[in-house]
Amino acid sequence: MNLQEQIKRLMETRTAKALELEGVQKKAMDEGRTKDESEREAFKGLTADINQIDAELTDLRQLETMQVEKGVPAAGGNPAAAAGARGAIATGGAPAIHMKKDADEKFKGQNYTRIVIAKALARINDTNPLFEAQRRWGETNPTLVNIIKANEVPGGGTGAGEWGSELVAVNNQYTGDFIEFLYGATVYDKLPLREVPANVMIKGQDGAATGYWVGESKAIPATAMDFMNVTLSRRKVAALAVISNELIKDSSPAAEMLVRDALVNASAQRVDLTFLSAAAAVADVSPAGILNGVTPIASAGDDADGLRQDIKALYAPFLTAKNATGLQLVTSPTLAKAIQLMTNALSQTEFPGITTAGGTLLGDPVVTGDNVNPAWLVLLKPSDIYRIGDTGVEVSISREAMIEQNSAPTGATDTPVAASQTMTSMFQSESTAIKVVRPINFGKRRASAVAYVNDAAYGTPPAP
Repeated sequence: MNLQEQIKRLMETRTAKALELEGVQKKAMDEGRTKDESEREAFKGLTADINQIDAELTDLRQLETMQVEKGVPAAGGNPAAAAGARGAIATGGAPAIHMKKDADEKFKGQNYTRIVIAKALARINDTNPLFEAQRRWGETNPTLVNIIKANEVPGGGTGAGEWGSELVAVNNQYTGDFIEFLYGATVYDKLPLREVPANVMIKGQDGAATGYWVGESKAIPATAMDFMNVTLSRRKVAALAVISNELIKDSSPAAEMLVRDALVNASAQRVDLTFLSAAAAVADVSPAGILNGVTPIASAGDDADGLRQDIKALYAPFLTAKNATGLQLVTSPTLAKAIQLMTNALSQTEFPGITTAGGTLLGDPVVTGDNVNPAWLVLLKPSDIYRIGDTGVEVSISREAMIEQNSAPTGATDTPVAASQTMTSMFQSESTAIKVVRPINFGKRRASAVAYVNDAAYGTPPAP
Protein backbone atom coordinates (compact mmCIF):
# COMPACT_ATOMS: atom_id res chain seq x y z
CA MET A 1 0.00 0.00 0.00
CA ASN A 2 1.52 3.34 -1.07
CA LEU A 3 1.21 6.65 0.77
CA GLN A 4 -1.82 7.89 -1.17
CA GLU A 5 -3.70 4.65 -0.59
CA GLN A 6 -2.88 4.67 3.10
CA ILE A 7 -3.96 8.31 3.45
CA LYS A 8 -7.19 7.55 1.61
CA ARG A 9 -7.91 4.54 3.84
CA LEU A 10 -7.29 6.56 7.00
CA MET A 11 -9.50 9.41 5.74
CA GLU A 12 -12.34 6.95 5.06
CA THR A 13 -11.94 5.51 8.57
CA ARG A 14 -11.86 8.99 10.06
CA THR A 15 -15.04 10.02 8.24
CA ALA A 16 -16.86 6.91 9.46
CA LYS A 17 -15.78 7.49 13.06
CA ALA A 18 -16.69 11.20 12.88
CA LEU A 19 -20.19 10.30 11.67
CA GLU A 20 -20.50 7.74 14.46
CA LEU A 21 -19.33 10.35 16.99
CA GLU A 22 -21.91 12.82 15.73
CA GLY A 23 -24.59 10.15 15.94
CA VAL A 24 -23.83 9.47 19.61
CA GLN A 25 -24.16 13.16 20.48
CA LYS A 26 -27.20 13.72 18.25
CA LYS A 27 -29.14 10.87 19.86
CA ALA A 28 -28.78 12.46 23.30
CA MET A 29 -29.59 15.94 21.96
CA ASP A 30 -32.69 14.73 20.09
CA GLU A 31 -33.96 13.11 23.28
CA GLY A 32 -33.31 16.30 25.29
CA ARG A 33 -30.83 14.74 27.71
CA THR A 34 -27.13 14.38 28.43
CA LYS A 35 -25.18 11.31 27.35
CA ASP A 36 -25.42 8.26 29.60
CA GLU A 37 -22.33 6.40 30.83
CA SER A 38 -22.07 4.02 27.86
CA GLU A 39 -22.54 6.86 25.38
CA ARG A 40 -19.92 8.95 27.16
CA GLU A 41 -17.44 6.06 26.97
CA ALA A 42 -18.23 5.56 23.28
CA PHE A 43 -17.78 9.29 22.64
CA LYS A 44 -14.47 9.30 24.49
CA GLY A 45 -13.20 6.26 22.59
CA LEU A 46 -14.19 7.62 19.19
CA THR A 47 -12.56 10.98 19.97
CA ALA A 48 -9.32 9.22 20.90
CA ASP A 49 -9.43 7.18 17.68
CA ILE A 50 -9.95 10.31 15.56
CA ASN A 51 -7.09 12.13 17.31
CA GLN A 52 -4.81 9.17 16.66
CA ILE A 53 -5.80 9.08 12.98
CA ASP A 54 -5.20 12.84 12.66
CA ALA A 55 -1.72 12.45 14.11
CA GLU A 56 -0.94 9.65 11.67
CA LEU A 57 -2.30 11.64 8.72
CA THR A 58 -0.05 14.58 9.66
CA ASP A 59 2.99 12.28 9.56
CA LEU A 60 2.00 10.70 6.25
CA ARG A 61 1.35 14.04 4.56
CA GLN A 62 4.67 15.39 5.77
CA LEU A 63 6.41 12.33 4.35
CA GLU A 64 4.50 12.65 1.09
CA THR A 65 5.50 16.32 0.78
CA MET A 66 9.17 15.45 1.37
CA GLN A 67 9.00 12.84 -1.39
CA VAL A 68 7.36 15.27 -3.81
CA GLU A 69 10.04 17.90 -3.16
CA LYS A 70 12.76 15.33 -3.87
CA GLY A 71 11.03 14.15 -7.03
CA VAL A 72 10.44 10.70 -5.49
CA PRO A 73 7.15 8.95 -6.45
CA ALA A 74 5.16 7.99 -3.35
CA ALA A 75 4.55 4.49 -4.70
CA GLY A 76 8.20 3.87 -5.57
CA GLY A 77 9.74 3.66 -9.04
CA ASN A 78 11.82 6.02 -11.11
CA PRO A 79 12.18 9.47 -9.48
CA ALA A 80 13.10 11.23 -12.71
CA ALA A 81 10.13 9.77 -14.56
CA ALA A 82 7.80 10.70 -11.74
CA ALA A 83 9.13 14.28 -11.62
CA GLY A 84 8.80 14.52 -15.38
CA ALA A 85 5.21 13.30 -15.29
CA ARG A 86 4.33 15.80 -12.61
CA GLY A 87 5.99 18.59 -14.56
CA ALA A 88 4.08 17.64 -17.71
CA ILE A 89 0.79 17.91 -15.85
CA ALA A 90 1.77 21.17 -14.21
CA THR A 91 2.98 22.93 -17.35
CA GLY A 92 0.97 21.16 -20.02
CA GLY A 93 4.10 20.12 -21.89
CA ALA A 94 7.78 20.15 -21.00
CA PRO A 95 8.65 18.01 -17.95
CA ALA A 96 10.06 19.69 -14.85
CA ILE A 97 13.12 18.34 -13.05
CA HIS A 98 11.55 18.74 -9.60
CA MET A 99 8.90 20.66 -7.73
CA LYS A 100 9.73 23.77 -5.75
CA LYS A 101 8.91 24.08 -2.08
CA ASP A 102 5.63 25.60 -1.02
CA ALA A 103 5.60 29.37 -1.35
CA ASP A 104 4.81 31.43 1.73
CA GLU A 105 1.18 32.37 2.05
CA LYS A 106 0.73 35.81 0.48
CA PHE A 107 -2.57 36.58 2.21
CA LYS A 108 -4.78 35.01 4.87
CA GLY A 109 -7.13 32.41 3.48
CA GLN A 110 -5.03 31.88 0.34
CA ASN A 111 -4.97 28.08 0.37
CA TYR A 112 -8.64 27.62 1.21
CA THR A 113 -9.50 30.10 -1.54
CA ARG A 114 -7.35 28.10 -3.96
CA ILE A 115 -9.26 24.93 -3.14
CA VAL A 116 -12.50 26.76 -3.99
CA ILE A 117 -10.95 28.11 -7.21
CA ALA A 118 -9.76 24.62 -8.18
CA LYS A 119 -13.30 23.31 -7.77
CA ALA A 120 -14.71 26.23 -9.78
CA LEU A 121 -12.18 25.73 -12.59
CA ALA A 122 -13.08 22.04 -12.66
CA ARG A 123 -16.69 23.04 -13.31
CA ILE A 124 -15.73 25.56 -15.97
CA ASN A 125 -13.25 23.31 -17.81
CA ASP A 126 -15.08 20.00 -17.26
CA THR A 127 -12.05 18.48 -15.53
CA ASN A 128 -11.40 17.75 -11.85
CA PRO A 129 -10.03 19.87 -8.98
CA LEU A 130 -6.82 17.83 -8.69
CA PHE A 131 -5.92 18.44 -12.34
CA GLU A 132 -6.64 22.17 -12.05
CA ALA A 133 -4.64 22.51 -8.81
CA GLN A 134 -1.73 20.54 -10.26
CA ARG A 135 -1.67 22.63 -13.44
CA ARG A 136 -1.91 25.97 -11.63
CA TRP A 137 0.01 25.48 -8.37
CA GLY A 138 1.85 22.18 -8.75
CA GLU A 139 5.25 23.86 -8.90
CA THR A 140 4.77 26.40 -6.12
CA ASN A 141 2.26 24.78 -3.78
CA PRO A 142 2.64 20.96 -3.96
CA THR A 143 1.29 20.46 -0.43
CA LEU A 144 -2.04 21.95 -1.50
CA VAL A 145 -2.14 19.56 -4.46
CA ASN A 146 -1.42 16.60 -2.19
CA ILE A 147 -4.16 17.64 0.25
CA ILE A 148 -6.70 17.75 -2.58
CA LYS A 149 -5.42 14.40 -3.86
CA ALA A 150 -5.54 12.72 -0.45
CA ASN A 151 -9.06 13.92 0.27
CA GLU A 152 -10.33 13.33 -3.24
CA VAL A 153 -12.17 16.66 -3.29
CA PRO A 154 -14.86 16.05 -5.93
CA GLY A 155 -15.70 18.31 -8.82
CA GLY A 156 -18.90 20.30 -8.91
CA GLY A 157 -22.04 18.66 -10.17
CA THR A 158 -25.79 18.52 -9.81
CA GLY A 159 -25.97 15.23 -7.95
CA ALA A 160 -26.62 15.05 -4.21
CA GLY A 161 -23.48 15.11 -2.12
CA GLU A 162 -21.16 16.36 -4.86
CA TRP A 163 -20.89 19.78 -3.31
CA GLY A 164 -21.04 21.14 0.21
CA SER A 165 -19.31 20.61 3.49
CA GLU A 166 -16.49 18.40 2.16
CA LEU A 167 -14.41 21.57 1.88
CA VAL A 168 -14.74 22.12 5.61
CA ALA A 169 -12.95 18.86 6.35
CA VAL A 170 -10.25 19.11 3.69
CA ASN A 171 -7.54 20.39 5.96
CA ASN A 172 -7.73 22.17 9.29
CA GLN A 173 -4.68 24.27 8.50
CA TYR A 174 -6.19 25.60 5.29
CA THR A 175 -9.73 26.15 6.56
CA GLY A 176 -8.25 27.68 9.70
CA ASP A 177 -6.44 30.53 7.97
CA PHE A 178 -9.55 31.34 5.91
CA ILE A 179 -11.85 31.31 8.94
CA GLU A 180 -9.34 33.45 10.87
CA PHE A 181 -9.63 36.05 8.11
CA LEU A 182 -13.43 35.75 8.14
CA TYR A 183 -13.54 36.25 11.88
CA GLY A 184 -11.43 39.39 11.57
CA ALA A 185 -14.09 40.89 9.26
CA THR A 186 -16.94 40.87 11.80
CA VAL A 187 -17.52 42.48 15.17
CA TYR A 188 -19.43 39.32 16.10
CA ASP A 189 -16.26 37.24 15.80
CA LYS A 190 -13.89 39.82 17.31
CA LEU A 191 -15.79 39.82 20.59
CA PRO A 192 -15.08 37.03 23.12
CA LEU A 193 -18.71 35.88 23.30
CA ARG A 194 -19.55 32.89 25.47
CA GLU A 195 -19.75 29.72 23.38
CA VAL A 196 -22.50 27.22 24.21
CA PRO A 197 -23.80 24.01 22.56
CA ALA A 198 -26.70 24.30 20.15
CA ASN A 199 -30.21 23.10 21.05
CA VAL A 200 -29.56 23.08 24.81
CA MET A 201 -31.61 25.18 27.25
CA ILE A 202 -29.41 27.32 29.47
CA LYS A 203 -30.82 29.01 32.56
CA GLY A 204 -29.02 32.20 33.56
CA GLN A 205 -29.42 34.69 36.41
CA ASP A 206 -30.74 37.99 35.10
CA GLY A 207 -30.65 40.20 38.19
CA ALA A 208 -28.32 40.52 41.16
CA ALA A 209 -29.01 38.37 44.23
CA THR A 210 -28.85 40.04 47.64
CA GLY A 211 -27.67 38.46 50.89
CA TYR A 212 -28.36 39.69 54.45
CA TRP A 213 -26.83 39.70 57.89
CA VAL A 214 -29.17 37.75 60.19
CA GLY A 215 -29.38 37.89 63.95
CA GLU A 216 -29.69 34.80 66.10
CA SER A 217 -33.14 33.21 65.91
CA LYS A 218 -34.28 35.83 63.39
CA ALA A 219 -35.97 35.01 60.12
CA ILE A 220 -33.74 35.06 57.06
CA PRO A 221 -35.07 37.54 54.45
CA ALA A 222 -35.96 35.91 51.15
CA THR A 223 -33.64 36.72 48.28
CA ALA A 224 -35.37 37.67 45.05
CA MET A 225 -33.54 36.55 41.93
CA ASP A 226 -34.57 36.93 38.29
CA PHE A 227 -33.73 34.21 35.80
CA MET A 228 -34.07 33.93 32.04
CA ASN A 229 -33.77 30.90 29.79
CA VAL A 230 -31.87 30.81 26.49
CA THR A 231 -32.07 28.03 23.90
CA LEU A 232 -30.05 28.53 20.73
CA SER A 233 -31.08 26.35 17.80
CA ARG A 234 -28.79 26.07 14.82
CA ARG A 235 -29.44 28.86 12.30
CA LYS A 236 -27.46 29.76 9.20
CA VAL A 237 -26.27 32.78 7.28
CA ALA A 238 -26.09 32.17 3.53
CA ALA A 239 -24.99 34.39 0.67
CA LEU A 240 -24.41 34.16 -3.07
CA ALA A 241 -21.35 35.77 -4.59
CA VAL A 242 -21.39 35.99 -8.39
CA ILE A 243 -17.90 36.07 -9.94
CA SER A 244 -16.91 36.29 -13.60
CA ASN A 245 -15.20 33.24 -15.07
CA GLU A 246 -12.36 35.50 -16.26
CA LEU A 247 -11.62 36.46 -12.67
CA ILE A 248 -11.55 32.82 -11.54
CA LYS A 249 -9.17 31.92 -14.37
CA ASP A 250 -6.81 34.78 -13.49
CA SER A 251 -3.91 33.23 -11.56
CA SER A 252 -2.60 36.45 -10.02
CA PRO A 253 -2.66 36.85 -6.21
CA ALA A 254 -4.79 39.98 -6.63
CA ALA A 255 -7.49 37.97 -8.43
CA GLU A 256 -7.36 35.24 -5.79
CA MET A 257 -7.79 37.88 -3.08
CA LEU A 258 -10.88 39.21 -4.86
CA VAL A 259 -12.38 35.72 -4.81
CA ARG A 260 -11.52 35.36 -1.12
CA ASP A 261 -13.05 38.73 -0.31
CA ALA A 262 -16.21 37.78 -2.18
CA LEU A 263 -16.50 34.64 -0.06
CA VAL A 264 -15.99 36.57 3.17
CA ASN A 265 -17.88 39.80 2.55
CA ALA A 266 -20.97 37.99 1.32
CA SER A 267 -21.66 36.59 4.79
CA ALA A 268 -19.76 38.97 7.09
CA GLN A 269 -22.02 41.91 6.34
CA ARG A 270 -25.21 40.03 7.15
CA VAL A 271 -23.81 38.64 10.41
CA ASP A 272 -22.98 42.07 11.85
CA LEU A 273 -26.06 43.82 10.47
CA THR A 274 -28.24 41.35 12.38
CA PHE A 275 -26.05 40.97 15.48
CA LEU A 276 -25.74 44.74 16.04
CA SER A 277 -29.38 45.59 15.43
CA ALA A 278 -32.65 46.07 17.25
CA ALA A 279 -34.43 43.67 14.90
CA ALA A 280 -36.80 41.09 16.35
CA ALA A 281 -36.22 37.39 15.84
CA VAL A 282 -37.77 35.73 12.80
CA ALA A 283 -39.12 32.32 13.80
CA ASP A 284 -36.95 29.46 12.47
CA VAL A 285 -34.90 31.92 10.40
CA SER A 286 -32.82 34.46 12.33
CA PRO A 287 -32.14 35.51 15.95
CA ALA A 288 -33.02 38.87 17.44
CA GLY A 289 -30.33 41.54 17.36
CA ILE A 290 -28.64 42.14 20.70
CA LEU A 291 -30.16 45.66 20.81
CA ASN A 292 -33.68 44.27 20.54
CA GLY A 293 -35.73 45.38 23.54
CA VAL A 294 -33.05 47.85 24.68
CA THR A 295 -34.08 51.49 25.04
CA PRO A 296 -31.39 53.68 23.45
CA ILE A 297 -29.72 56.45 25.42
CA ALA A 298 -29.86 59.98 24.01
CA SER A 299 -26.42 61.55 23.68
CA ALA A 300 -25.57 64.30 26.17
CA GLY A 301 -23.55 66.23 23.60
CA ASP A 302 -20.99 66.13 20.80
CA ASP A 303 -17.99 67.42 22.77
CA ALA A 304 -15.64 65.56 25.11
CA ASP A 305 -17.78 66.25 28.16
CA GLY A 306 -20.83 64.92 26.31
CA LEU A 307 -18.94 61.72 25.47
CA ARG A 308 -17.93 61.24 29.10
CA GLN A 309 -21.54 61.75 30.19
CA ASP A 310 -22.64 59.17 27.60
CA ILE A 311 -20.14 56.62 28.88
CA LYS A 312 -21.46 57.21 32.40
CA ALA A 313 -25.03 56.71 31.19
CA LEU A 314 -24.04 53.52 29.36
CA TYR A 315 -22.51 52.14 32.55
CA ALA A 316 -25.60 52.87 34.68
CA PRO A 317 -27.65 49.70 33.88
CA PHE A 318 -24.58 47.48 34.34
CA LEU A 319 -23.87 49.06 37.72
CA THR A 320 -27.49 48.59 38.76
CA ALA A 321 -27.26 44.90 37.88
CA LYS A 322 -23.85 44.64 39.64
CA ASN A 323 -22.49 43.45 36.32
CA ALA A 324 -19.99 46.16 35.32
CA THR A 325 -16.75 44.19 34.81
CA GLY A 326 -15.36 42.91 31.53
CA LEU A 327 -17.23 45.46 29.39
CA GLN A 328 -16.30 46.45 25.84
CA LEU A 329 -17.32 49.29 23.55
CA VAL A 330 -18.37 48.77 19.93
CA THR A 331 -18.62 51.46 17.26
CA SER A 332 -17.87 52.22 13.61
CA PRO A 333 -14.42 53.23 12.29
CA THR A 334 -16.01 56.58 11.32
CA LEU A 335 -17.13 57.44 14.84
CA ALA A 336 -13.88 56.08 16.31
CA LYS A 337 -11.89 58.39 14.05
CA ALA A 338 -14.05 61.37 15.01
CA ILE A 339 -13.37 60.63 18.68
CA GLN A 340 -9.65 60.24 17.99
CA LEU A 341 -9.53 63.70 16.35
CA MET A 342 -11.15 65.49 19.30
CA THR A 343 -8.80 67.94 21.04
CA ASN A 344 -9.02 70.20 24.06
CA ALA A 345 -8.40 73.96 24.29
CA LEU A 346 -4.64 73.34 24.25
CA SER A 347 -4.91 71.26 21.04
CA GLN A 348 -4.11 68.09 22.98
CA THR A 349 -5.80 64.85 21.96
CA GLU A 350 -8.70 64.12 24.30
CA PHE A 351 -8.85 60.37 23.77
CA PRO A 352 -5.45 59.11 22.52
CA GLY A 353 -6.16 55.40 22.99
CA ILE A 354 -8.75 54.98 20.23
CA THR A 355 -8.16 54.45 16.49
CA THR A 356 -10.25 53.31 13.54
CA ALA A 357 -9.09 49.75 14.31
CA GLY A 358 -10.27 49.91 17.93
CA GLY A 359 -7.99 50.43 20.90
CA THR A 360 -9.31 51.79 24.20
CA LEU A 361 -11.62 54.59 25.31
CA LEU A 362 -11.53 55.78 28.94
CA GLY A 363 -10.01 52.45 29.94
CA ASP A 364 -12.43 50.13 28.11
CA PRO A 365 -11.48 48.04 25.05
CA VAL A 366 -13.00 49.22 21.76
CA VAL A 367 -13.97 46.99 18.81
CA THR A 368 -14.84 48.59 15.48
CA GLY A 369 -16.67 47.22 12.45
CA ASP A 370 -17.63 48.56 9.04
CA ASN A 371 -21.21 47.35 9.45
CA VAL A 372 -21.86 49.18 12.74
CA ASN A 373 -24.23 52.14 12.51
CA PRO A 374 -21.95 55.24 12.57
CA ALA A 375 -24.31 57.00 15.02
CA TRP A 376 -24.13 54.20 17.59
CA LEU A 377 -21.84 53.76 20.58
CA VAL A 378 -22.52 50.35 22.13
CA LEU A 379 -21.38 49.05 25.52
CA LEU A 380 -21.75 45.32 26.11
CA LYS A 381 -20.50 42.45 28.21
CA PRO A 382 -19.30 39.69 25.83
CA SER A 383 -19.54 36.93 28.44
CA ASP A 384 -23.26 37.71 28.79
CA ILE A 385 -23.94 37.03 25.12
CA TYR A 386 -24.15 33.39 24.03
CA ARG A 387 -23.12 32.02 20.65
CA ILE A 388 -23.27 28.46 19.39
CA GLY A 389 -20.07 26.65 18.51
CA ASP A 390 -18.92 27.40 14.97
CA THR A 391 -18.64 24.46 12.55
CA GLY A 392 -16.93 26.33 9.74
CA VAL A 393 -18.00 27.46 6.30
CA GLU A 394 -19.69 25.41 3.56
CA VAL A 395 -19.08 26.38 -0.06
CA SER A 396 -21.07 25.36 -3.15
CA ILE A 397 -20.54 26.41 -6.76
CA SER A 398 -22.56 26.48 -9.98
CA ARG A 399 -21.99 27.93 -13.44
CA GLU A 400 -25.33 26.81 -14.92
CA ALA A 401 -27.82 28.04 -12.32
CA MET A 402 -30.31 30.87 -12.77
CA ILE A 403 -29.75 33.23 -9.84
CA GLU A 404 -32.18 35.76 -8.38
CA GLN A 405 -29.49 38.42 -8.16
CA ASN A 406 -31.51 40.55 -5.79
CA SER A 407 -31.42 41.35 -2.07
CA ALA A 408 -35.13 40.43 -1.77
CA PRO A 409 -35.61 37.23 -3.81
CA THR A 410 -39.12 35.80 -4.11
CA GLY A 411 -38.34 32.14 -4.80
CA ALA A 412 -39.21 29.52 -2.18
CA THR A 413 -39.73 25.75 -2.11
CA ASP A 414 -41.45 25.13 1.25
CA THR A 415 -44.47 27.12 0.05
CA PRO A 416 -43.68 27.18 -3.69
CA VAL A 417 -43.29 30.67 -5.09
CA ALA A 418 -41.70 31.42 -8.44
CA ALA A 419 -38.39 33.25 -8.54
CA SER A 420 -38.94 36.51 -10.40
CA GLN A 421 -36.48 39.18 -9.23
CA THR A 422 -33.57 40.09 -11.53
CA MET A 423 -32.91 36.62 -12.89
CA THR A 424 -29.36 36.07 -14.17
CA SER A 425 -28.04 33.02 -16.00
CA MET A 426 -24.54 32.00 -14.93
CA PHE A 427 -24.12 30.14 -18.23
CA GLN A 428 -25.23 33.05 -20.39
CA SER A 429 -23.23 35.67 -18.48
CA GLU A 430 -20.02 33.59 -18.29
CA SER A 431 -20.13 33.74 -14.52
CA THR A 432 -19.91 31.41 -11.54
CA ALA A 433 -22.15 31.57 -8.48
CA ILE A 434 -20.46 30.73 -5.17
CA LYS A 435 -22.78 30.01 -2.26
CA VAL A 436 -21.40 30.48 1.26
CA VAL A 437 -23.28 28.97 4.23
CA ARG A 438 -22.25 29.44 7.86
CA PRO A 439 -24.15 27.89 10.79
CA ILE A 440 -24.62 30.56 13.46
CA ASN A 441 -26.86 31.76 16.30
CA PHE A 442 -26.59 34.05 19.31
CA GLY A 443 -28.65 35.39 22.21
CA LYS A 444 -28.31 37.52 25.34
CA ARG A 445 -27.74 35.75 28.63
CA ARG A 446 -29.42 38.59 30.54
CA ALA A 447 -31.24 41.82 29.72
CA SER A 448 -28.41 43.97 31.09
CA ALA A 449 -25.89 42.56 28.61
CA VAL A 450 -25.92 45.65 26.38
CA ALA A 451 -26.67 49.40 26.29
CA TYR A 452 -26.19 51.92 23.51
CA VAL A 453 -26.30 55.56 22.41
CA ASN A 454 -28.11 55.90 19.08
CA ASP A 455 -27.44 59.53 18.10
CA ALA A 456 -23.71 59.96 18.72
CA ALA A 457 -21.99 62.68 16.68
CA TYR A 458 -18.83 63.32 18.67
CA GLY A 459 -16.42 65.85 17.31
CA THR A 460 -19.03 67.55 15.14
CA PRO A 461 -18.16 71.26 14.88
CA PRO A 462 -20.80 73.50 16.48
CA ALA A 463 -23.19 75.24 14.13
CA PRO A 464 -22.16 78.86 13.33
